[in-house]
Amino acid sequence: MTKKKTAPSRPAKKKPGPVHRTIRDIVIIVVAFVVIRLWVVEANVIPSGSMKDTLLVGDYILAEKTTYLFRDPRPGEIVTFIYPFRPMTAPQAVRFFLRNILGESRTGPRLLIKRVVAEPGDVLELKGHVLYRNGEPTKEPYLFSNAGGDWGPYTVPPDKFFVMGDNRYDSADSRFIGPVPRKYITAKAEVIYFSLAPTTCPKHRAPITYANGEWACSGGAEEMRPGWDFESVNGWRLDRRIRWSRMGKVVRLIR
Repeated sequence: MTKKKTAPSRPAKKKPGPVHRTIRDIVIIVVAFVVIRLWVVEANVIPSGSMKDTLLVGDYILAEKTTYLFRDPRPGEIVTFIYPFRPMTAPQAVRFFLRNILGESRTGPRLLIKRVVAEPGDVLELKGHVLYRNGEPTKEPYLFSNAGGDWGPYTVPPDKFFVMGDNRYDSADSRFIGPVPRKYITAKAEVIYFSLAPTTCPKHRAPITYANGEWACSGGAEEMRPGWDFESVNGWRLDRRIRWSRMGKVVRLIR
C-alpha cells in the first residue's frame, strides 16, 4: 500500500516587528500628507494687511483645492495664487512646496491671497471709489479702505482673473501685478483655523510705536490697532496674542 505524499508545510509568515511597523506607518502618513497637501487642501498664514479686516496678519487659513478642479473661480471668492506668474524649475517647485509647509518666504515664487473681482471678458472701472463691473456698481461690504483715484476702464484678458485686496489702499493686486492666469490659481480660502497677533510691524519687522494719539509702524504710516492688528506684549505671551474670536471663522461667508 503506497503512502500518500503530503505537501510540504509552508513556514509561517513572520509578523513585522515594531520597528518595521513604525517605518510603515510613517511612510503611509507622509504619503497621505503629501497627497492631501498637493491636491486637497493647503494651510497658509496671512503675512500682510492687504486683506484686512476679512483676513488679518497672523490668521492661519485652510484653503481647499478640489473646487477649482471642476470649475473656475467666481467674483467674490478669496483665492490663493502663485506669484510671479512664470513656470517654476524643479528645484524651485521643491523649495516652494517645503516653504509652504514650514513657513512663508519673502523670496522666490510664493503664495499670495486676494479676492476675485472679475472674470475673463469683464470690463472694470473705478469711479469715485466705487468699482464698476460691466457698467454696474459692485456691492462690497467687506472693504476696509478705498482704492484711491479713478482707474480704467480695463477689460480682463481671456483665461485670466482680476484680483484685489479688501484693503484697497494698501494692496499689491492686479492693478499693479496684472490679472492672474487661471493655471496659477491654487485654492479657495475656506476657514480660519488659528490666529496669532504679531508684536512687530508685519512688513519689515520694525517696532510699533505710539505717537500723536495712535499706534503705527516705525518708519511707516501704517496705523496699527492694539488687540486687533497687533499685541503690545512680549512675543512669548501666547495667552494674549491668540485671537480666540477669529478661530473657526468661515472665510467664504465673509462677503
